[in-house]
Amino acid sequence: MKYKSLKRLTSCIFMAMTVQAAADETIMTNDRLSAPAQVYYNDTQIPSISAATEEDASFVMGYLHAKDRLFQMDYTRKIAQGKLAELVGTAALSNDIQFRTIGFERAARVSLPVMTAKTQGMLKAYADGVNAWLDSNPLPIEYSGLEITQIDRWLPIHSVAIAKVLAFQLSNDLNEIDDTIAINTFQQVGSAAGFDGTALFIEDLYRAAPPDGRVSVPNFLASIGGQGKNQQSLKQSIGDFALDLSDSELNMLHEIKGNWSNSAVMKTMKNDGNADKGSNVWVIAGDKSENGFPLIANDPHLSLDYPSTFYSAHMAADTGLNVAGVGFPGAPVMAQGCNVSLCWGSTVHPVDEMDFYFESIKTNTFGIPTHTVYQGVDEPIVWVFQTYNANVIGDGVMNNTARQEVGYTQGGLTYLVPRRNYGPILSVDTANAQAVSVQYTMFGPTKEIESFFDMARASNMDEFKTALTKFDVGSQNFGVVDVDGNIAYFTGAEVPIREDLQTLMQPDGTPPMFIRDGTGEHMNEWMALTNPDLNQAINYAVIPFDEMPFSVNPSSGYVANANNDPIGVSLDNNVLNQVRPGGGLYYISQGGYSSYRMGRIDRLIQDHMDKGNLFTSTDMKAYQANHQLMDAELMMPHIMNAVSRASASGAWPGIAQFLADPRVVEAAGYFAAWDFSTPTGLAEGYDPFENPFALSAPTDDEVTHSVAASIYNVWRSMAIQNTVDVTLAGIDAAIGSDVMTANRPGSKFSLNALAHFLDSFETNQGYGASGINFFTNPQAPTRNDARDYVILASLKQALDMMAGDDFAAAFNNSSNLDDYRWGKLHRIEFSHPLGASLTIPNGSFGFSTVDGLAGVARSGGYQVLDASSHSTRADSSNEFMFGSGPARRFVAEVTSMGILAEQIIPGGQSGVITTGANYVNQLVLWLVNGYLPLITDLGTVEAIAHEVYYFEP
Repeated sequence: MKYKSLKRLTSCIFMAMTVQAAADETIMTNDRLSAPAQVYYNDTQIPSISAATEEDASFVMGYLHAKDRLFQMDYTRKIAQGKLAELVGTAALSNDIQFRTIGFERAARVSLPVMTAKTQGMLKAYADGVNAWLDSNPLPIEYSGLEITQIDRWLPIHSVAIAKVLAFQLSNDLNEIDDTIAINTFQQVGSAAGFDGTALFIEDLYRAAPPDGRVSVPNFLASIGGQGKNQQSLKQSIGDFALDLSDSELNMLHEIKGNWSNSAVMKTMKNDGNADKGSNVWVIAGDKSENGFPLIANDPHLSLDYPSTFYSAHMAADTGLNVAGVGFPGAPVMAQGCNVSLCWGSTVHPVDEMDFYFESIKTNTFGIPTHTVYQGVDEPIVWVFQTYNANVIGDGVMNNTARQEVGYTQGGLTYLVPRRNYGPILSVDTANAQAVSVQYTMFGPTKEIESFFDMARASNMDEFKTALTKFDVGSQNFGVVDVDGNIAYFTGAEVPIREDLQTLMQPDGTPPMFIRDGTGEHMNEWMALTNPDLNQAINYAVIPFDEMPFSVNPSSGYVANANNDPIGVSLDNNVLNQVRPGGGLYYISQGGYSSYRMGRIDRLIQDHMDKGNLFTSTDMKAYQANHQLMDAELMMPHIMNAVSRASASGAWPGIAQFLADPRVVEAAGYFAAWDFSTPTGLAEGYDPFENPFALSAPTDDEVTHSVAASIYNVWRSMAIQNTVDVTLAGIDAAIGSDVMTANRPGSKFSLNALAHFLDSFETNQGYGASGINFFTNPQAPTRNDARDYVILASLKQALDMMAGDDFAAAFNNSSNLDDYRWGKLHRIEFSHPLGASLTIPNGSFGFSTVDGLAGVARSGGYQVLDASSHSTRADSSNEFMFGSGPARRFVAEVTSMGILAEQIIPGGQSGVITTGANYVNQLVLWLVNGYLPLITDLGTVEAIAHEVYYFEP
């Protein structure tokens, strides 16, 4: 049976996984410590560090990170350095070239010196702690297969570089290259084929507007003295610009795109709409809660690899630090958590911190770029020489690396452009004296790692806000609540001001969401700095912190963000028609925000309040576990209306024929009874609030909802393929090429396009702003019939496919709809970079699986609150698996008497498989939406400790 009490569930987990208490033990002495320090462990095996100073606490954290997560730390460090091949061999060489070119460690070397002496001291102490562990312990088991017995010492610069990679993963605009290629293709083909290629990209397929319009801070721009400009379309705002790229320019862009596609790690970092990487956070005022205290809930969505992205810990120092939460192995920070005064969480805000440029260059006699040319003036390029080595694996020789021959033009030389914030050149065409460069706020002396330290020390909302002024790159929406009863939301990041948008109130040439002119022919530069903002890092004008989205104690009593457009700048599909206070376009993002998760949480909160109910922590947990498909709820009227029209007397036979198939009628019955939830429908599946050690059989309602979820998800894939994909393929067939299909939108934008076509059908009749018909059926007597034909044909096609060979592994060619349980499709593996033996499930630890299917079955789906998205084009048994989701779930009630908080991560506290249960001890609870206590009170920590370890100076 389902567990109704999370406390009861947690108690069961503890009893099943209790680690035997050890005697108190001194595990090391080190001169780096100024005084004795202790580490307390309770049943959860989450460490609580008590030390005299923050530096001592950082030292101990470094030691514990190395003990529990050394390989993960080293692996991430090697990615940041562009030295992954030195660890895993030549297969990673392409990754190294791309990461060295972008230059994460190079950026870290600029950032570390500008941080305070306190920050540098903590990073040095952390590194000493890591190295102290290395000095007295063997390397983890992962290294044996790699034939490595010794690794580099840890340095403070490594922690900063890792922070840069994490910031980049959350904020990059690498898709600008792909988008430039796509819109150029659409423009060129449209000119020849008779459609508007610019509109096809901007208005039809890559829409800035979300399909659901819930925002975090209504009327924000007006509240700070800004305004909406006008009602013109984005196409009108940018003018009739035509890229008309030359063969040289296109070749460079395709080279960059190919390099990133060939780099496995870089490919996973692209924010191209194919993975739902993001987060949820919401804060609720005390007068809306049952106990009268503010509530906060947060779950960041990252790759669900193994070991877990986060490490749970508590750090306390006699000097005043007392913070608990999660941080990244590799640095002594708490990225999200609570101190004794406040709690905070965050979500990604995809602001535009990066621009790409076509440069005019000069080369020497060897064909190596020496200068860029700006407004006719030669500006020197900085050279960085690179040497690459790779681990030689399989020869039986330990620690054996070989130098890799990489030519100067293939990555052996990195070219930096001072005008571009010392950004790198990504591709060069010496024959045509051209190059492509990138400018990014991260390349400056940013202090995001110091920002985390300051957040941990903040004693009130004002201090927390000041800490965020150092959060320079990797933009986040921060939700925060404090013990004084305040709730707030802030956006942290430095967003550069573009000179044309500020002075001309429109783009000059290409708009900033595509590649821009770097020669000075157009006003495409970042504005010069004249009035720095508080703690500003980069040497360019930025949107002031107080103009970035924020809300403090709103009258609504809550603020929520789930990677949605926080203030509505994209709701009209035009991100270039808002005005800053005092003038200039208010441009912070390209749009294309996620929307369905915000649509769900905002409806849940509003509905709860409309009924006069007050909130509890249990409500917060239920919301985090919500797995209702918002897109299905919004799309279902279109499907059911099509069924109704097909069943009406006198319906066109072309649509009535589908109801002759009893499976279609039965599927419509499942839809009619569906609440849009996505339970696994399996006794082997992990659903919210079950006992993970005794999974229960599904109820009849769960089976009904599970079957409906399966059919809808396959219908969605077919509907996208039968509108977006078939239309682009038809154009390709007409021109004898595949260029349109090669530039089709990814998962998010494809579904957004389908939703837009259906929602606007009464007005646009299925035609895009481009003039293209996306609902083609020459036999249909009316446009409505053509639409219904696509909807119902997609449903029948989905049912045929589910009974066919593509789904045989899941459904065994069954035509019985009751067999279509969602858990047979929606599964997850927690993948370790070194392969199956370290991946979960791997046959060990007793996880429940479905015979013949990889991974574990779990509730969820595309952009549900309990994030677990997959491709919206998935069309076979294994394509609905997911790999991103809540890297931490956290709920807290912040009272004047103390903070009551709980959290969980999807993994084990230890990343060392030989530790046994600690390799999976939190994952067991995570799979069923359970939680563990998050404790900041040292008295409580000491009272419940089972083990105490002592560190002596």
